[in-house]
Amino acid sequence: MLEKTGPSDALGSTARWTAAARAVESAREDRLFNDPWAAALAGPEGAAWAANRSADSLTPMVLRIRFFDEFLERITSENSVRQVVLMAAGLDTRLFRLAWPVGTQAFELDQIAVLQEKERILQSAVAQPNCTRHIVPADLTKPWREQLLQAGFDTGQPSACLLEGFLFYIPSESIARILEDVTALSAPGSWLGFDIINSITLTSPYTRQWIEMQAQSGAPWIGTLDDPVGFLAAHGWKASLSQAGAADANHGRWHLPIIPVSMPGMPHNWFVTAQKEN
Repeated sequence: MLEKTGPSDALGSTARWTAAARAVESAREDRLFNDPWAAALAGPEGAAWAANRSADSLTPMVLRIRFFDEFLERITSENSVRQVVLMAAGLDTRLFRLAWPVGTQAFELDQIAVLQEKERILQSAVAQPNCTRHIVPADLTKPWREQLLQAGFDTGQPSACLLEGFLFYIPSESIARILEDVTALSAPGSWLGFDIINSITLTSPYTRQWIEMQAQSGAPWIGTLDDPVGFLAAHGWKASLSQAGAADANHGRWHLPIIPVSMPGMPHNWFVTAQKEN
């Protein structure tokens, strides 16, 4: 079990919640992905969390997972990217359940307690990654770049970096610093993916129930970015936005009104993808 050690415990819990969402989805006949290890990774804590959520409340998370599955598969197959970095990887199993091109070097960064628990469960299941996998213990709220470089990451080669389900748990200034650090390590032609909320999400009546649930669960959403495209452009990235319910993140599962991805004055939980131009 993950030991309770302090404020970072919440990030370990959210990893179990995400695994539980994958387990629920994997049990469906019309599943959007299949994760045979998700239930074990979620454990009783994750299963209890999912049992108290409606299917509709899990839909945004499921669509996010599928969206970034497709993003990573597309850019590695079409752009000859052979370095993949999963930051705050949590209990993610993409390195095991997705088909990676031959020669892919993948790096998983997270807190050591989360990585150790993940290893215990995956080794028990005799799970084998579909790429060369590097485990990098690192706290992303502290300096982490040197750990990635020591693990063999090559700054001279294009890479794909994913930060999924993580940034809204940390202060906005930390978000900016992490994205600046990623930029510093990314060669031209590299790709970046992450999900982020805008500040209105924290106060909107449309999202109040979810925001209150997160706070009551001990994992409040606090980090925002109101102009991801502009922020990334200033750092040499060309970005685009999507969100649950959009044409590329729907799959017939989204039954709420679909608002334009850049509609002002509305809460947004964006799926951001970007390529570094220089």
